[in-house]
Amino acid sequence: MKRICSMLLMLGTLLLANSAAHAQDKAQPVKIIFDTDIEADVDDVGAVAVLHALANRGEAEILAMGISAKHEWCGPCLDALNTYFGRPDVPIGVLKGPGSKNDSKYCRKIAEEFPHDLKKPEDAPDAVEVYRRVLSKQPDQSVVMVSVGFLTNFANLIESKADVHCSLSGVELVKQKVKAWVCMGAQYPKGKEWNIHQDAKSSITAVKNWPTPIVWSGFEIGVVIETGAGLSAVPKESPVRRGYELYNGLKNRSSWDQTAVLYAVRGWNGGLKDVWDVGTGGYIQINADGTNTWVADPNGKHSYLIAKLPPKEVAQRIEALMLELPKK
Repeated sequence: MKRICSMLLMLGTLLLANSAAHAQDKAQPVKIIFDTDIEADVDDVGAVAVLHALANRGEAEILAMGISAKHEWCGPCLDALNTYFGRPDVPIGVLKGPGSKNDSKYCRKIAEEFPHDLKKPEDAPDAVEVYRRVLSKQPDQSVVMVSVGFLTNFANLIESKADVHCSLSGVELVKQKVKAWVCMGAQYPKGKEWNIHQDAKSSITAVKNWPTPIVWSGFEIGVVIETGAGLSAVPKESPVRRGYELYNGLKNRSSWDQTAVLYAVRGWNGGLKDVWDVGTGGYIQINADGTNTWVADPNGKHSYLIAKLPPKEVAQRIEALMLELPKK
């Protein structure tokens, strides 16, 4: 009898495992709009690589990308990365109005050395126009927006008016079409983080008026997760490898932006419970000087990632995605 029970238990376990695998196979890819300040730091390049790897696996659908920085080679660089990964037609929008501009060690070189179509920023549409057009065509509450840079585009989207693509205001459009915003920014429980304070006014506008839940991957999460050195094993034809080579000679770098992308795709539905816990019950308040504070509030729609898995193990998972080559 014990032997029969044991066999039945094993059979049940196998059936459950097969059922879970089958359900995963049938899971719909997460619809992603990705906003980046691909300019000063190189983790943006790593984040783009992670997003394309997840899309190659059928876990993500890349709807559009936007650039929140003003460097003139940001757009061509991002387009070169998308082209390398076999998605040259991903819509790219750029920041047309005022914004932050910083030096880049890699943007121009990648744009000059790798194929792409977008030659200069003025050839690309406004990011807000791209976001409104793309969002208007999506099912209600189906899109996860992820930002790994300044919040300028998100503030402009929130303040946008009805246009030829949609009769809704920016707030109404986001509320109707967006499931959540995953933001690499701020610091828990308080601090002053680059993405937030570089354009503090826009950060305040975007965060204060955003109508959906926001999940924060704070400075403290990514700073201890180091990736990039493994790219030395990738062919030299890779612009991801080239980006890290130009930035720091193919050494490891903190992985702030990659954490937000990974959570946006795998974590929102509970798929990363072994990696991060999630703190809730409040909201991030952005102050006029760009500092931030967590405010406890049972009605708050914000949450923040809490480190759980050792950083080296998280880094291994992220870098494995960064090393993936284009899908043939």
